[in-house]
Amino acid sequence: MPHTPTPPAPELDGLAAVVTGGASGIGLATARLLARRGARVAVLDLAPDAVPATDREALLPVRCDVSDDASVRAGLDRAVDLLGGLDILVNNAGI
Repeated sequence: MPHTPTPPAPELDGLAAVVTGGASGIGLATARLLARRGARVAVLDLAPDAVPATDREALLPVRCDVSDDASVRAGLDRAVDLLGGLDILVNNAGI
């Protein structure tokens, strides 16, 4: 008999999360998981348009260059404005 996975419980309901480098790879997978668990998620990335269209309802893309302090401040400010706060930060971006 095949195993059908049960969707994860929304244990992060209402929490606001930011994932840097979240438009692809491990960052995107992390952002998707957080969203499935109930978090509101902003994705900070050099290429925010790379977030797949199918994820745009659950993930809020924000342009950010983590190698530039001013860009990080602006990106986090934008994410906090969009999400209404910040509870979870995943520093995933690599340079």
